[in-house]
Amino acid sequence: MDLKSIKFFVAVAESGSITGAAQQLGLVQPALTRHINALEAEFGVRLFMRHARGVHLTATGRDFLEHCRRITDEVERARHEISSQGSQPRGSIVLGTSTTLGRVLMPVLVGRCLDELPQITLRVVEARSVRLHEQLLTGALDIAILTNPVGSYQLNLQPLSAEPLCVVGPWGWKPRDVPVSEEELTRLPLVATPGMLHLVTGGSRRRQPLKVVVEIDSIETIRCMVLAGKGLTIVPETALLEDIRARRLQANPIALQGRERRLVLATRTDNADLPAIRQISRIVRQAVEETMTATEPPPPRRRR
Repeated sequence: MDLKSIKFFVAVAESGSITGAAQQLGLVQPALTRHINALEAEFGVRLFMRHARGVHLTATGRDFLEHCRRITDEVERARHEISSQGSQPRGSIVLGTSTTLGRVLMPVLVGRCLDELPQITLRVVEARSVRLHEQLLTGALDIAILTNPVGSYQLNLQPLSAEPLCVVGPWGWKPRDVPVSEEELTRLPLVATPGMLHLVTGGSRRRQPLKVVVEIDSIETIRCMVLAGKGLTIVPETALLEDIRARRLQANPIALQGRERRLVLATRTDNADLPAIRQISRIVRQAVEETMTATEPPPPRRRR
């Protein structure tokens, strides 16, 4: 068993498919299969159960996966520490972020990373906050921007910002700045992410459930649906700030206390002090401060 075999095993376990893992690793499927078979032969146990749709871990395989993740985490930590002893941090960093942040935050954040940290290869993963939280704990992510996370002794959490939720629809869908009442909210056709719906309901069952037309993970698809008049959505204003400033969309506050999105920068306790992580964290905080402040759209031009 060597480090390469460990990495191959983790890739198959996370993919649930030898074929899928082979594509991610840039290998042919038979070669990866030989590595997995060799591991099982070395230990004399089955690590995976094969089925028509792929593979899943046996109980022994799950135990082995935890050991493998600790090994790869330590190797990555050592690589970061050694490579960061030069003039600039080096290495690869995987950053997780919510889909509702990409359009406004990522251009600034990624641009600064490219300018200030040219020796770091940054990979950005977009997913729901719950999924990002899981991937951070398993080591699939190095750092993540989470939404309203639950505390964990395994994570360092740094507050970034808090934004009230709004109902967003086509421009003029309702008088501006008039709050949406709780009763009115139950009658509106909503197109929203599961995460935003959870923040509004507080995770509790309502006497009058929200009228959800469809749940969609992609904020860009939601934007297109709202612009096409297929429903309204619930997001912080900054999620669709460009369209709001351009008066294509309009945001109205929700008359419910405590309905807000809290952004938190999360790192694992075992990597938070790495130079590369510290530098990425600094840039994340700067980018959030610069971009996540909503402003009033400019007044319309008067015709002469």
